[in-house]
Amino acid sequence: MKTLTHIGLALFAIFSLSIITVSAEDAPSGLSAHITPATNRVSTLSHLEFSVFITNSGPTNVTIHPWILKNGLGTVQILDARGLIMAYHPEPPLISKPPTRAEVAAEPPHDLVLKPGEFYALKYRLGEHFFMATPQGKYRARGALIPSNEVEITLE
Repeated sequence: MKTLTHIGLALFAIFSLSIITVSAEDAPSGLSAHITPATNRVSTLSHLEFSVFITNSGPTNVTIHPWILKNGLGTVQILDARGLIMAYHPEPPLISKPPTRAEVAAEPPHDLVLKPGEFYALKYRLGEHFFMATPQGKYRARGALIPSNEVEITLE
């Protein structure tokens, strides 16, 4: 079971690295994100939810992968006071029963083309387990693979 979990996490990390593709070779994507946490003062970083708006302000179409952005590691990055990345396990998309038609329809698309000026909004939730301890203090959140604003979070 542990081996299967490790293989799953490895595949997830590989897919997370392929979040963004540009329609023209070597063209600047112009892709940016604006993140907003549900709250800036928390008792735990686990499961903290963010609103994420991804905008294509470039001159060319950009293909994003919303399912990976919602479920992967490449959406929001947490840094401690020293600037070190606080790595965490993403929320696994567990399936305990077959999804209903409504649940399937509500799932984000696998590929989505953003034309210049278009945006895509999603909710992103941090995982439950961080690899290192998260003591009280100030943390910063920002986009991991897509340039974004940076927000301060206080862990009380």
